[in-house]
Amino acid sequence: MGNTQAYPIYHAFDVASIVSVASALVQCREVHGAGTAYPALDAELRDVDVALKARGLFPEARFLHRCSGFWGTELPDDAGVLAGLLPVELTAEEVGEDILSEAVEVLRPAVWGQLAWMGLTWPAIPELDLGPEYARTGVQACFNIDANHEPMTGHTVYVHVYPGDEDRARNLARLVGKDIIGPPEHGW
Repeated sequence: MGNTQAYPIYHAFDVASIVSVASALVQCREVHGAGTAYPALDAELRDVDVALKARGLFPEARFLHRCSGFWGTELPDDAGVLAGLLPVELTAEEVGEDILSEAVEVLRPAVWGQLAWMGLTWPAIPELDLGPEYARTGVQACFNIDANHEPMTGHTVYVHVYPGDEDRARNLARLVGKDIIGPPEHGW
């Protein structure tokens, strides 16, 4: 951690609007090769129905319970047994666009969660004399936590750039109709 700074650009209490702004910000990247950017999802779940929904959406995900973990396919079907395992931390890599909207249904009741698109390439900004930026940059949508996983009220979208690169962060935020709304936090 700490090789980037995370600039907050949007704060709200609606999970879907946070996902929408974060997804729009991801589209500002410079595309190479296949051009697909999938986020990783992490969330703490304390509800049996939500855990079962998450298992259905992310059968390849890890569900961590204290010191042990289960693949989604190993998570118990029995609601009583599953209730005894809660809370669990869900970790799903490469959440596809086709189920990102359904992931909102898992994030909405989660104690905390995040979507993280890492390793994006930010395009050059010639008018600011900035070349392209890549490596450990990205977008982070945080739900009930800040960029460093400290509890907070509401949800926030962060853009990750190199330390001191506030001009790039502000430029990227403006591309999606937003602006920097607070001081930067430690990033990735």
